[in-house]
Amino acid sequence: MEVFIRPFHFAWIVCLLPIIAAHGAFFIGLWQGVANECIPYFEGCTSISRAARNGDAIFLFRGLMMPTAAFLIIFWYLQSVWLKELTHKSHITIFVLGTIGAVFLVLYADFLGTEGDFYEFMRRYGITLYFAMTILAQMLSIRSLQKLGNSLDRKIKRYLTIQFTMMVLYWVLGIANVVIKATGVSWADQSENIIEWNFALLMSLYFGLTAMMWKRTDFEFQLSIKR
Repeated sequence: MEVFIRPFHFAWIVCLLPIIAAHGAFFIGLWQGVANECIPYFEGCTSISRAARNGDAIFLFRGLMMPTAAFLIIFWYLQSVWLKELTHKSHITIFVLGTIGAVFLVLYADFLGTEGDFYEFMRRYGITLYFAMTILAQMLSIRSLQKLGNSLDRKIKRYLTIQFTMMVLYWVLGIANVVIKATGVSWADQSENIIEWNFALLMSLYFGLTAMMWKRTDFEFQLSIKR
């Protein structure tokens, strides 16, 4: 039996689950009185990790980020299939990088809330490689689509331009974070938190834009089920 799946639903899941997890954890912390009242995108009173590991917030955060990792693997596989349909080239590297990032997201979520230098190292190791591998996969995807040029649909080109702009912002935020930390100013930690919240949001929105691209091209995935 042949089943046709509309993959854009998976892309929206990968977009929305991390946003719900981070903001839900923060609001649980406010409700339980273990988080500072502020707008973290502008005031940087807490990092996403700190907001997620206090009180009961960790249960929501882990409960959503673990399945997010699984959906990420599915997303990157579908992305490689979609890109192959458009470019007629294999994009296994994108799938591999995205999958590695998803595995390290599991590592990060699993060690979140644990105490000790080793566990802190594993958390930082996990989240750093999750961001790095995911961004690399996003960059390669954007580059693959840019090579298609005028053959792309007008709306898809618009979505791609937004993704490219977001990629530029990634680099601006990353460089700004390195420079600010190197100066050793008193507000470096606060600045790092602001950058982290905005960085994570932009990275999630990439998947939402991809969902709209998939829907625009009527991308379907055929699944064969043996009875």
